[in-house]
This record gives sequence, structure tokens and C-alpha cells, in this order.
Amino acid sequence: MRVSELQSEFIDRLKELLSDWQYVRGERGFKKSIGENVWHFHIACVNHTGDFDCTGDVAIEFVSDKLRLCIVGAELGNIEGVGQKRFTVGNMQQAVESADAIYNYFSAVGIPFLKRYSDPNEVINTLRVGGKEAMLISPIVSLHKQQIDSLAQYFDASM
Repeated sequence: MRVSELQSEFIDRLKELLSDWQYVRGERGFKKSIGENVWHFHIACVNHTGDFDCTGDVAIEFVSDKLRLCIVGAELGNIEGVGQKRFTVGNMQQAVESADAIYNYFSAVGIPFLKRYSDPNEVINTLRVGGKEAMLISPIVSLHKQQIDSLAQYFDASM
């Protein structure tokens, strides 16, 4: 079986599980509007000759008047603190099993992250403190001040 067919089966199963999310084919990910925010759940595939591994990452996009102010996110395994978490797919049964597994992992690790960091004050405070947590949600330190300023300006967060 071709890897592309396995990936299609895997994504089709995720579409079933995430029926209230919009699938964006070109981004190989799902998105959902939550108030002023857009939640993202992206799937990355690492192809091998006869199978593939997939990872998932989540992000919160802060939007005001259709203008992206800031986006923060992280890979699911890194959120949990275990390093990159991969799910292997080598046949059709594994495609369904791995989709179920990454969905459950997303529900347990990704959703709490999305809820926590949907609060602009939480993002601002995390970026201000710096360190490991700030690097997790936004690894480019030179952008932290700009992200803080953008969120503070549009969401009246305390400076």
C-alpha cells in the first residue's frame, strides 16, 4: 500500500473525530474559531519507504478585525515534556489506530494548552517571565516583545 493512501485514511479518520473542526487541506491541519481566537491542530508526516510517522502540534492565533496579532503554539510531546511524540502508520489498521491515538493525545495535552493560552494575559505573562515556558510557546525570543505589545494593545492587557 502506498504511503499517500495510508495518509488519506489517517486524515479521513481524524476528520471524523474532529467533525466540529474545519479541515484545511493545504495546511494539513484543522482549525476552529473560538471567540477572537483561532485554534489550530496541525499534523506533520515523516514519510518512510513503506510507512510514515505523524506528529501533532497546536497553536492559538489571536485575531482582531481579521488581522493576525500573534500566534503561539507547540508540538504535543513538547507540551507534555517528553520530546517529539510520533505515531507510526504502516497499514490501514494502524492508520485508524494512530488517528485515534493522536486524537486522544490531542484531547489530553493539546486542548488544555489551547484553553490556557487562549487568554492573552497568560501569553503576555509567560513571555514576560521568559525561560523554558516562553520558549515552548514562542521559540523566537526576538519576537517576544512585539507579541507582548500586540496582545497588550488589542486586548487591554496590563502592561
